[in-house]
Amino acid sequence: MYEFIDITGQHESNSLPAEALNINGVYIENEIKGYRTLYVTGRELLESEIQDRQIGNSDGTEFQYKRNIPRVITVAFALKSDTPEEFREKFNKLNQILNQEEARLVFYDEPDKYFVGTKSTVDEVSEGQLSVTGKFDIYCADPYKHSVVEKTFPAAVNQDGVLEAVIVNNGTKEVPIDYTITHGHENGYVGIVSEYGVIQLGSADEVDAEIRQKSQELFNYKNPSEMGAMTDGQGILTENFPKNGTFKTVTVNGQPALALNSVGSGNNWHGASKMVTLPADSNGEIGAANFLAQSKIWFETGKVPQTGLLEFVVGDESGQHLASIHILKKATNTNQAAAVMLVQLQEKNRIKYEPTAWSVTANNVGTNIYIRKSGELFEFCFGGKKYQYRVPALKNVKAKTVTIFLGQWGTRGAGNLVARMYFHNVLFQKDNVGYWYDIPNRYRAGSTVYVDGSATKVYVNGIASMDDEQIGSKYFKAPPGETKVQFYYSDFCNPAPTITAKIKEAFL
Repeated sequence: MYEFIDITGQHESNSLPAEALNINGVYIENEIKGYRTLYVTGRELLESEIQDRQIGNSDGTEFQYKRNIPRVITVAFALKSDTPEEFREKFNKLNQILNQEEARLVFYDEPDKYFVGTKSTVDEVSEGQLSVTGKFDIYCADPYKHSVVEKTFPAAVNQDGVLEAVIVNNGTKEVPIDYTITHGHENGYVGIVSEYGVIQLGSADEVDAEIRQKSQELFNYKNPSEMGAMTDGQGILTENFPKNGTFKTVTVNGQPALALNSVGSGNNWHGASKMVTLPADSNGEIGAANFLAQSKIWFETGKVPQTGLLEFVVGDESGQHLASIHILKKATNTNQAAAVMLVQLQEKNRIKYEPTAWSVTANNVGTNIYIRKSGELFEFCFGGKKYQYRVPALKNVKAKTVTIFLGQWGTRGAGNLVARMYFHNVLFQKDNVGYWYDIPNRYRAGSTVYVDGSATKVYVNGIASMDDEQIGSKYFKAPPGETKVQFYYSDFCNPAPTITAKIKEAFL
């Protein structure tokens, strides 16, 4: 708590008081002219609740445990107004700012930490005055303050030859641990081990030989330059759209992407396409009845009237449509797009959504979509979710081509095209087994596994993958002090994965 501020003087300075309160990114002083924080209490030492018990006639008691009780932060403030109408308007605004549940609370003198709390009790202000003081309490069910800074701890090989991260928690509370695991080689499992628990992802029994026999990457175009191997102006689409447009390469956030250059012309959808015929596998066979076709794409509007079409299509051996995901926005008066999933031109699902920033990943470089066929089972992935459909008649039908297409509607032209409509890469993996769960290897080279310690969830390439977690796994936390975490992986995974552990410290 700091020195009380004399409210009889002027306090219209642009500088904020040391204990000025920021609620969910907003300082009250910056929102309400004439508001001024006077002092704050409840941020310092916290009372503990002790549980003990009396044993016979022994002196004293036996300690059992202590717990930190919820914290109540009291904020005293002054508010100056020139008229009664202004007075009421400012209090309406203050009520609006404070009326937030479990808000993030940052104080000006400690910008690197935050509390989480909800406004509870308030004091009545003096009647008949335009310059008043008052107080309000913020109830923090979680008594700790949390660091806004994420500390990272890269794993390195220790003296015993084990990959290990040493986590140092300088806070006063145990905190969740997040892990980012990037694979430079195929891998079957990841073990995360400490004295507090074990997390196992994948299967330690997977062997490298099965990967080579059962699964083969036929092509992996990692950027527009490599997509040059695809044939322009050809391909199988959901309809016979004109393919008289052209592509160009753009760079977004340091990442190259394939974009539409000339939109071409036509009465319906029209644009540019690229197609590739699957090369023969290691046995000399062409076609794949079991496969994974995947692409990282971006579909985001900048203005409501923008329109566009993106198609990702797998064709069969007879030159017909087998399966596709296409994303289109045709409406000009509403910002709504649809992601449509088709099998042999039969619509299986249509997801309507707003194509804004949610449709890209957290690192702002696109989102993965894929089509997987395992015999009669078709699985589509869009927006981080999976959708499955069985078509028994297509169990043995093989894929032969992959087509990508970007287009525009009618005469709307390039000026009205969806602002960010890109392909970043295209991959096709052939799987020679009948069931998806038998497909090794779980983690391909280049894949990233993210373990969210707070939510206790696992993500592979941004897609929730809780099936990877083995029964009995225990998500452990990092207590104050030093915690050693060791990592294990398949013997054939060489080089080892690159692993980083991350925490945000918490303090009383």
